[in-house]
Amino acid sequence: MTIENIEAEVMALPKDSQAILLSRLLKHLGQISEIDPEATSIWSEEAQMRDREMDGDQVTGIPAEQVFDKRGKELYEKVIRAQVETPENIGKIISINVETGEYEIGEDLVVTSGKLQAKQADALIWAERIGFDAVYAVGGTLVRTA
Repeated sequence: MTIENIEAEVMALPKDSQAILLSRLLKHLGQISEIDPEATSIWSEEAQMRDREMDGDQVTGIPAEQVFDKRGKELYEKVIRAQVETPENIGKIISINVETGEYEIGEDLVVTSGKLQAKQADALIWAERIGFDAVYAVGGTLVRTA
């Protein structure tokens, strides 16, 4: 029996059985403790229900861009702003990795974003000009918020 044959058999199993097998393999490898089969089954049913709702147009998904934008604003306002909105940082760019909360401050958006991407190549980055309502203004002026 080859790895490909085993994989094909596993893929033919119901999703909750696949999750239980994965849990056992990870436990065997010392990665995690065993996952509760009942919880796995409940989450599997929930995921399948949500998938059906999306396919049946019963719910409307939220575009990822909106989710990331909201997360970036929340991180900045609730966690980071009080630490960085100082006189020496007003007008500088802050780039935030919306998954980790890590951030970089500097004069250039490409540089600050690049520093975050050097740490995590696929980082989802949200940016702000500290103390202003936008990073750049095209055909207008930036409005000072701090």
